[in-house]
Amino acid sequence: MRKLASIIVLFAVLVQGLSAQTKPALSKYDLIPKGEKLAGVQFAYLNLNSANSEYMLLVNGLDAKASLGTVAPMLAFAYAPNRVLGIRGGYSFANGQIDGTTLSLLNDGLDFELSDVSASMKSSSVSVFHRSYLGLDENGIMGLYAEIAATYGMSKTSFGASVEDYSTNRKVKLSFSPGVVFFPNQYFSTHVGLSLASVGYDTASFVKDGVANGSKSSFKAQASLDLLGIDLGIVVHF
Repeated sequence: MRKLASIIVLFAVLVQGLSAQTKPALSKYDLIPKGEKLAGVQFAYLNLNSANSEYMLLVNGLDAKASLGTVAPMLAFAYAPNRVLGIRGGYSFANGQIDGTTLSLLNDGLDFELSDVSASMKSSSVSVFHRSYLGLDENGIMGLYAEIAATYGMSKTSFGASVEDYSTNRKVKLSFSPGVVFFPNQYFSTHVGLSLASVGYDTASFVKDGVANGSKSSFKAQASLDLLGIDLGIVVHF
C-alpha cells in the first residue's frame, strides 16, 4: 500500500513537471495570464434508484434509492502563466434508503431481509490546490489542466430517525484530478474534472444510543476512475 501511495504522488509530480517543461514551447497557447484572479464554484450531483439502475437490480427484490451532492466555492490566483494556486471550501450531503430487499448468500438458503433502513451524511471540507493548465488552441478556448489538492474534511453520518445513532469522520487527503476547461470568452470558463487518484487517512468514531461505541482509523490509497468524483465548475476571471 505504501508503494502504491508513492507511485501516485510520483505520478502527480511528474505530470506537473512535464507541464512545466513543455510550457516555453507552447507559450502562445497560454490560458491563464500571470496575475489573473479566479472566483467560482464547483458542483456535483448524483441520483440513484433501483427502479432504473441495472446494477442495483443484481440484488433480489431491492427497493432502494440514494442521492449525493457537493457544492464547493473557490478562489485562486495565477502566480505565473498557466499556474494557479487557490483555496476551496466544500459542503456535501448524501441520503440513502432501503425500503426492502432479500439477500441470498451462496444460494444455499442463507437469506435475510432488510427493510426501512436509511442513512444521511453531511460533510464540510477545505482544500488548498494547485493547477497547471495547457492550452490546446492558439485562441485560448480549450485546454487541459492537472490539479493536486490537499484536503481536510469532517463529516457526520446518521442512521435512521434516531439522533443518538451516528458516526463522525475526519479525513486528510492528497488527490490528483485531471480536467478539461473551456473558455466561451475571456471572462468566464467552465470545466469538468475527475478524481483519478488519492492518498488519505481517515479516523471514524461511532455512537450507539448516545454512547461512544468505538472508533477506527484507516489509510487508503487508490488509483482508479471515480464516477462519484466528477465535478462541474463555473469560474469568473478578472
